[in-house]
Formats: sequence, C-alpha cells, structure tokens
Amino acid sequence: MTNYKAMTEQQLREYVRRNPQDEDAFQYYLSIIRSRPSVLCTTDEEFEVELRKRINQQQQL
Repeated sequence: MTNYKAMTEQQLREYVRRNPQDEDAFQYYLSIIRSRPSVLCTTDEEFEVELRKRINQQQQL
C-alpha cells in the first residue's frame, strides 16, 4: 500500500495519473484541490494578475 498522504502535492498528482484505479488517493488529491481558496475576478486586470500569479507558482514547483 502506498502512503500517498506523505507525498508532496506534485508527487501525489503524478501518482494519481499513473494509478487511476486508486480511488482513495484520487479522493485525497481532490480534497487538497478543493481546499484551495477560490478566486473571483471581476475585471480583465484582476484576471491577468491572478493568472500571472498562478503561472509563477507553477514555475516554482
């Protein structure tokens, strides 16, 4: 049995991609994704700022 709770988010994402039959790992990954705060952008400028912020976060992973 794989200890997916000890994995980083990136490791878990890769594990779920490679092991789609592992429902527990998938549900745990979903719970991580759903726990993130959602962002509502009301202007194009807000959207652009948020998009740049998320791109920078992904590049740091």
